[in-house]
Amino acid sequence: MLLPALCFLMSGLAAQRTKQPAPSCQVDNCEQCNADNVHCDRCVPSDDTKCERCNEGFTVSDDKTVCNQSPAQCNTPNCKTCDNPKTDNEICTKCNDGDYLTPTNQCVPDCTAISGYYGDTDKKCKACNPECAECVGPANNQCTACPVGKMLQYTDTNTPVNGGTCMDQCSVSSTNDGCAECGAQIGGTAYCSKCKNTQQAPLNGNCAASSRVAFCATITSGACTKCNEGYFLKDGGCYQTDRQPGKQVCSNAQGGNGKCQTCANGLAASDGNCAECHSTCATCSTADAADKCKTCATGYYKENGDDTTAGLCKKCSEKISGCKQCVSSSGSSVICLESEVGTGGSVNKSGLSTGAIAGISVAVIVIVGGLVGFLCWWFLCRGKA
Repeated sequence: MLLPALCFLMSGLAAQRTKQPAPSCQVDNCEQCNADNVHCDRCVPSDDTKCERCNEGFTVSDDKTVCNQSPAQCNTPNCKTCDNPKTDNEICTKCNDGDYLTPTNQCVPDCTAISGYYGDTDKKCKACNPECAECVGPANNQCTACPVGKMLQYTDTNTPVNGGTCMDQCSVSSTNDGCAECGAQIGGTAYCSKCKNTQQAPLNGNCAASSRVAFCATITSGACTKCNEGYFLKDGGCYQTDRQPGKQVCSNAQGGNGKCQTCANGLAASDGNCAECHSTCATCSTADAADKCKTCATGYYKENGDDTTAGLCKKCSEKISGCKQCVSSSGSSVICLESEVGTGGSVNKSGLSTGAIAGISVAVIVIVGGLVGFLCWWFLCRGKA
């Protein structure tokens, strides 16, 4: 009995699609003029070419000539449109204006929230060139930070925001110029601490060819011992806070008489020196204390979700399997921004990406549809026989 019913249903649907629309309403997607798109609930009484009210989920246009599908109400924060809305398999496809779509189909105001990604013109977060740790674009000369063991060489030193190229870290020069000692360590990369030319001093980790008096007030044997206002002293060199590698160490050197005032990790400098936070923290209220993080290092999330209160940072993968980068959301929830499971689609409770689930679903539908079609054909043929 099931097969005849299925065949009857399929033939009925095919017949319904051939029905001619009634002529009394001429609005696109109106129930009286298009049997396949029943989206206009009621036409304007005095004008049957315009729609007064659309069905639920559709909104009438300003000129009342068409019913447009309303944006889906998605569970994903700041998501404008999504597939499978309000289900465990919801996938955000477009974020609200001003936000960017992450590789895990979440929405963020700025792609710098994900280490190693940049915001493209299509409002999506895309991976930096493999040579970069951070970037402003896809090219290898648009790096704004480098992997450990590499140092950044800006394309234009006057516009550091445009980035540059990652080069090999400091090495002792074999000539009479260049670096004599690579004794400065910032972020795991070696920088110059003393120049071979005793009239030069390191600037931002390199022996400066320009006049050192612009940044170094006192020099001793190729190393600076006192920097000018606006610069800060570290390991024989002077650094700026608005570019690499100095911005990793200090956020404010103004009024410091050549010393750092406020450290990049949020701690106050002590005589120009910056203590380190615990390895799980990006910023902290107390040095080297795991429970005093204000913001978290890459790959960690704040347990209490509040950047104004110090607390513990926990590994993203402990909360969400396979998650490489994440952020705390409202309450105790955590949003994964980068996952080891593919490059797109959120990770659901089963551990399969939504893309994989979609592929499996399509395959099942095709197989079942083919089987039903064959059985219908067989049933009809036998009936004729």
